[in-house]
Amino acid sequence: MIVHVRNFGKIESADIDLSNLTIFVGENNSGKSYLMQLIYGLVEFILELHPVNFLKNFNYRSIKDGVIEVDKTDVEFYNAFCNELNRLIDVHKKNIIEKTFHTHSLKIDSLSLEFNDIEDNYCLEIKEADNDNSDNDFYSTIKDKKFVLINKNGETIHKARFIGFSLGQLNSQSMSLFLSYIVFDQFKLLFNVTNPQETQILYLPASRSGLMLLYTNFFANSNEDINNKGIIYDVNDTQVVENEFGLTEPVYNFLTFLLKHKTSEMLSDDNKDIISFIDKNIINGSMEKTGNTMRYKPASSKNSLPIYLSSSLVSELTPIYQILSGIQRYSFILYDEIETCQHPTKQLQLARLLIRMVNAGYRMIVSTHSDTMASAINNLISLSFKENKDDLISKLEYEEADILKSTNVKAYQFVIGKNGKTKVIEVPNKFSIGFGFDFDIFNKTNDQLYNDALKIAGVE
Repeated sequence: MIVHVRNFGKIESADIDLSNLTIFVGENNSGKSYLMQLIYGLVEFILELHPVNFLKNFNYRSIKDGVIEVDKTDVEFYNAFCNELNRLIDVHKKNIIEKTFHTHSLKIDSLSLEFNDIEDNYCLEIKEADNDNSDNDFYSTIKDKKFVLINKNGETIHKARFIGFSLGQLNSQSMSLFLSYIVFDQFKLLFNVTNPQETQILYLPASRSGLMLLYTNFFANSNEDINNKGIIYDVNDTQVVENEFGLTEPVYNFLTFLLKHKTSEMLSDDNKDIISFIDKNIINGSMEKTGNTMRYKPASSKNSLPIYLSSSLVSELTPIYQILSGIQRYSFILYDEIETCQHPTKQLQLARLLIRMVNAGYRMIVSTHSDTMASAINNLISLSFKENKDDLISKLEYEEADILKSTNVKAYQFVIGKNGKTKVIEVPNKFSIGFGFDFDIFNKTNDQLYNDALKIAGVE
């Protein structure tokens, strides 16, 4: 799925292919955080489109003999579907911006989506219910014919029961369900018809450590019911608009994530492995939640400390720890300034953590200012493309889990022009010759530092 943005804040243009792993690099104040949060708002908008009402005016494809099928090569269908989806986004783009950023002052010329690289055929079937149910019951099964991304075992992904519907109602409900499923699949969101609006996207702001230390006081003093929160504006006669708490929606939702986090007793094997990796390779200890407080226990100690007394390295990893250990499942993680408070040696391990999370099924967008962080990620991605990667894994003391299972990865550079506007440019890769992405922004700075060092040393 490609997100197209034109004239939004500092960003003049951006065309972002939402890959399994998407990397943003750029200077401070170039618009990386803004674009991340805009993507967050767009995904939240999609999540709020209940399947029953999803594109109810889209009648391109009808159900024949209880079956809807769309081949991955059906360009006409996807163009028509995308046009209708973009019409809906265009109608609501002002509301998307206002809800996401809690202000009326941000403007955007255009926001749209584009389907790309459709890998699988989609099929929905309507059948009579099983024998142990009423003859008037129907169920629909949505399944990916290749079972590549959605269900590794080739089992039915979803069942929705329709009771007492007329054929016309059944067709309308099923078509909406089908279209909703396709969009969820393209965003790599988990599809759950019983709770389609369940939050599956989480933004980790660059200021997350400070927010983690203060969020309980924030909610204690706000006197606000977080379950019934509305957007509150303060508008005066001069039309100066500001939200009450000075927080964007993604940041506010990060705070509610911290507040509502509950530890699951049934973690997946992938999440257990990633937590074990964090314990051994990054924080040299473990974390647990006691009451409403996350605590850190160093490997060399029998006692644990509350997070606010631990190092910034530990507090920075706490949200990831909570994502991996919590009841709520998140599919899409936006990780702003991933290297914050991390020493270069830890950034190497953080790159390994990132790859492991992508391999476990988390779609990730990460931003970084660090050439060390970018190089560490780049090396692991490049290694994933090498034919002799097994030999290199052993030689470089990596593990199989450090290799990307999917090479669906993109990188973008935020370049500020002379007019102060940012163009988001895709970074070319050199995977075919054994190298990764060529980040000009870091190369130029490193070259300048090197040349300055030569001049200081008196070397001509």
